[in-house]
Amino acid sequence: MKKIKRITALTICAAMIITAGSCNNGGVRNTEQGTDTATNAAVTTTEDPNKDIDIVIDYDEMADIDAVDESNEAGTGELWEAGKTAGTVHVLSWFDFVNISPEKDIAEIFAERFGGTVETEVVGSLEVKNRLGVLMAAGQAPDLMRTDDEFFPGYFIQNRFTNLDGYLDMNSPVWSDLNSVIERYSYDGKHFYYPYAVTPSSYTVTYNALELEEIGAEDPMDLYFAGEWTWDKFKEICLEWIASNPDKYPISWPQSGAIQLAATTGVPAIEFTGTEIKNNMKDPNVMRAMEFVEGLKRDGCFWEGWHGPDGLESWLGTLFFVMPGDWALPCGQDIFFKNQMDGDIKTVPMPRDPNSDKYYLYGTSSGYVVPSGSDNVQGAAAFILASRIWATDPEIIAAEREEKMYNGGYFYIKCAECKYKFDAERDAEDAVCPECQTPRKPKFKTIYSEEQLQVYDDMIDTSKFEFVFDCHRGFGADNTQVIFNVFDGPAATDSSYTQLLGENYNTIEATLDEYRAELKE
Repeated sequence: MKKIKRITALTICAAMIITAGSCNNGGVRNTEQGTDTATNAAVTTTEDPNKDIDIVIDYDEMADIDAVDESNEAGTGELWEAGKTAGTVHVLSWFDFVNISPEKDIAEIFAERFGGTVETEVVGSLEVKNRLGVLMAAGQAPDLMRTDDEFFPGYFIQNRFTNLDGYLDMNSPVWSDLNSVIERYSYDGKHFYYPYAVTPSSYTVTYNALELEEIGAEDPMDLYFAGEWTWDKFKEICLEWIASNPDKYPISWPQSGAIQLAATTGVPAIEFTGTEIKNNMKDPNVMRAMEFVEGLKRDGCFWEGWHGPDGLESWLGTLFFVMPGDWALPCGQDIFFKNQMDGDIKTVPMPRDPNSDKYYLYGTSSGYVVPSGSDNVQGAAAFILASRIWATDPEIIAAEREEKMYNGGYFYIKCAECKYKFDAERDAEDAVCPECQTPRKPKFKTIYSEEQLQVYDDMIDTSKFEFVFDCHRGFGADNTQVIFNVFDGPAATDSSYTQLLGENYNTIEATLDEYRAELKE
C-alpha cells in the first residue's frame, strides 16, 4: 500500500517555489518547465487560489463512471486495456495538482473521461528528486510527475522512468504533430516522455513599447512580423536606449539568457542524440553567439545583478527583460496596473541570428513522466492523454483565447466590505454591492492582444521556427551550474567566454563522461 499523503483541493501549499506565471491571472496557456534559480529564488507561502470563489471540485463524483468511452482512447497503444477506468494516480510534486493550472483543468478531464482521481504528495521544489529516489528505493514509486529539464537525459539513462510506447502510440493522429518532439526525447529507441505541447521558448524579450516610442526606436514586435528582428536590431535598439537614457541599462539578463541566445544559431550547447552525448560548447556558432554577448557587455548594455519584472524599480530602470515571457509580461502589466501608469507591455522571441539559414529557437515542452515501479501505469498514461486532450480541444482553446483577450471590467468575486458573492468576476452588471452598496473592487487580469497571441502561436509552430532542444540541465545540478557560469560569465563579469570555457571544459567533460559510460552499459 502506498504511503502517500492525501492533499485535498483546499490545501495551502507552504514553501512552494513561485513559477514563471506567478504574476498572472489568466495568463499564457503553457507553463515553464525547468525553472531557473535566478528567476525563482524567493520561497513563499501561497494562499488557496479558490478562497475568493469558494468552489470545491468533487473529483471523486466526477470520476464515478463505469468505463472509459472508446472515443477517449484514441492515441493509445497495444498495452492499453480498453474501457478500463484510470483509478487513483499518485503524484509527486512541488505543488498541489488540483489547485494549479493547467493541472486542475486536466484533472477534470481525467475524472470525467477516464474515471481517474489524483492524490498528490507535495514536497519542496528542491526536494522532489531526492524524494523520488527514496520512494523508488522503498518500492513506493509515485505514478506521475511533471517533467523537468533536469530529468533529460540523465534520469532516462538511469532508467528512472517508464517506457510509454506500449500504452501510447506516437504515430497516431493524436500525437502526429508532436512526433518529432517525442522522438527528440527518445533514448535507445524508446519513448519515456509524451509531451502534451511544445511551449513558447522559456526566454523571450519583454518590454514596454511606450518607452521605445518616446525615443523614436523601432518596435521589436513590428520588426518580428517584418522578419527583421535580429541580433543586430536588438543591439541597435539597446544603443539607442543608452544614448537617450545614459543613467539606465537596456537589458536585465539573468541566468541562462546567453545559452538561449546561443541556441538561435541552431546549435545546442549540450546535445543528446538518443545514443550519444555531444558537447558543442566549442562549436564556432556557439563561440560567435558568445562574442556577440561580450560585445553587448563592452557597450554597457547589461544591468548587473537581479532585476526582475515583478518590481516597479526594474521597469523604471531597464528596457528589455530577457527572461521567461509568460512571467515577465503578466508581471509588467500587473505593475503598471497597480501603479496606475501607462504601459504597453509586449514580448517577442529571442532575436534571430542574422547568419543562420532558419529562425532557430530554444525548444521547450510541457508534459509528464511515469516513474519506474509505478503501480498504475495505465492510469498515469490516461492522465497524459487527458493533458493532450486539454491542449488540443478546439472548444477549450477557443474559450481560453477569448478569456485572454477580454479587456473589459474584471472584479473580485466577493464584496470587499460584506463578502457578498457576485455571480461572475467579469461582465458585471452590478457596479456596487446590492447588500451594502460598496463599489466593486477592480481586479488585475492579464490582457493579450491579437498580435501578442499570434506571436505565441508562432512560437509553437514548427513551420516558422526550428526548435533547438538543449539538454545542458540534464546531467546534475552541479554540472548545470558550471555550464551556467561559463555562459553567464561574460555578461556578469570581466571574463571572456573563451577564458571561462578553458577553465571549466574538462570539469564539464568529466561529468558527461560518467553518463557516456552509463550509455555504453
